[in-house]
Amino acid sequence: MSGTIVHRKLRFGPFELSIGERMLRRGNEVLPLGGRALDILIYLADRPGEVIAKQDLIDHVWPDVTVEEGSLRVHVAAIRKALGDGQFGNRYIANIKGRGYSFVGTVVSVAGGTE
Repeated sequence: MSGTIVHRKLRFGPFELSIGERMLRRGNEVLPLGGRALDILIYLADRPGEVIAKQDLIDHVWPDVTVEEGSLRVHVAAIRKALGDGQFGNRYIANIKGRGYSFVGTVVSVAGGTE
């Protein structure tokens, strides 16, 4: 089993987030998300129901770099757009006023494929 890489995947709604491959899919379609947005989505989706402080997200996604909270908001908006968050009653990322963000969708962890 040496050299085998297992890609952990998270499923929520019609989406599959492959952490190892760093890809978000809806069915067979790969959804375009930049690296920072993927980092944020992975961090949140891997901790469903937890409220993650904005500063914790910034520190995780931009280590050793000083960024403004506005940068975080821009990337969260891109994630929401890709997920269609708020459309048809689907809700995945909630802003917890004064505290941070929370992934509010139901997440199922599945064993991924191997390389």
